[in-house]
Amino acid sequence: MITLPTRRHFLHSSLSLSTLLISGAAQAQSASKKAGKKGYATGLRGAVTPTKLSELNVKWIYNWTSKRPAGLPEGIEWVPMVFKDNENQFAAKAVEEIRGDLANKPPAVLGFNEPEGKDQGNTTVEQALAVWPKLEELNLPLGSPAGVHADSPWMQAFMKEALKRKYRIDFITIHWYGGPSASQLTSHVDKIARLYKRPVWITEFCPADWSATKTGKNQHAEKDVLRFIKDALPRLERSNDVQRYAWFGTGPGNSATGCSALFDASGSLTKLGEAYAEA
Repeated sequence: MITLPTRRHFLHSSLSLSTLLISGAAQAQSASKKAGKKGYATGLRGAVTPTKLSELNVKWIYNWTSKRPAGLPEGIEWVPMVFKDNENQFAAKAVEEIRGDLANKPPAVLGFNEPEGKDQGNTTVEQALAVWPKLEELNLPLGSPAGVHADSPWMQAFMKEALKRKYRIDFITIHWYGGPSASQLTSHVDKIARLYKRPVWITEFCPADWSATKTGKNQHAEKDVLRFIKDALPRLERSNDVQRYAWFGTGPGNSATGCSALFDASGSLTKLGEAYAEA
């Protein structure tokens, strides 16, 4: 059994995928891009209601569930997710819920969320592989599991075996929580795109300070995150590797990520939210 590091302590090193045979794999399907790249990952709780999303000028959202949110503004796509698979057979239930929503034409389906995280997807490689054909049967563009780190041992083991079994994985999903450096983000995206030979969706990202212990003690000032937004988003829009990206919908009170909140506690756009909307 693999013991995995936390996001804070993970060292960004990759195991070799030299034995990963992808030359004979089928060409990955192109996931829908008609809605545009810019999105938002949000739980739609509290002051940030679905109607508030139109203020962000985003083209798509997801909310880590297989249930379509009510009241979504016109022109914003929703992407379902199969969050996990465990003893509760969550994946099977989620797949059926997504199947029941196919008339609404979701543009894609996202695989398991941080499956190596005990308080997140908490799904073993074997469990994920066992249920993956059910996700393929939805006949939607299909995103990989979103590892805590896209090059983690869990992700590399899953990808190696999935491709060996000729399972369909149309794009790789990435989570990124570094400092306010656009070049750091795009370098990581390039690395993962080369590693798995697939296009990328960044389904969670924002500058974060994992050493912060309380609100207001985050090392990243608003001006630094603002500069990051203005620098990073044009790069992501230009990137041939990035099909979509979604800012993490953090609240302003989160010690690690509150520096990147796009909405304040009342549900109004912050300066960062205004910049994200305008980008």
